[in-house]
Amino acid sequence: MATRADVEKGGPARKEPGKVPSPLYPQHEGEREWVPWLVPVIFVASITVFVVTMYANNCPARDTNKCVARFLGRFSFQPLRQNPLFGPSSATLTKMGALVWEKVVHRHQGWRLLSSMWLHAGVIHLVANMLCLLFIGMRLEQQFGYGR
Repeated sequence: MATRADVEKGGPARKEPGKVPSPLYPQHEGEREWVPWLVPVIFVASITVFVVTMYANNCPARDTNKCVARFLGRFSFQPLRQNPLFGPSSATLTKMGALVWEKVVHRHQGWRLLSSMWLHAGVIHLVANMLCLLFIGMRLEQQFGYGR
């Protein structure tokens, strides 16, 4: 039987005939690979909340000539001086449930602790979060399942 050298200690790894190389993250006996469903649900929900936020923002109704991407109509972005991330105004984010310390503590609006997690300041913020969620979250959910 051929012995394997320790690759971490600098020795060459020998391939044993008839053995299939193990996957990057091997499944142990009795374990199964999870089909991710939670990450895609969070992905769709985040985009949906952003679309609803942009609909509620309605930049052309406030700043008629200063909106960015006016061809989007009601979904156009606030001027870059107000929001450089191509998104809604801070007033709209507050209305939709952004985390405002004074409102949570003094006005007992604890629901803002949950609603603020779904809001995004703009398209750049949304894209960065969704890319991280897809690349990291999908792999973790496949490996460990949604419960862990």
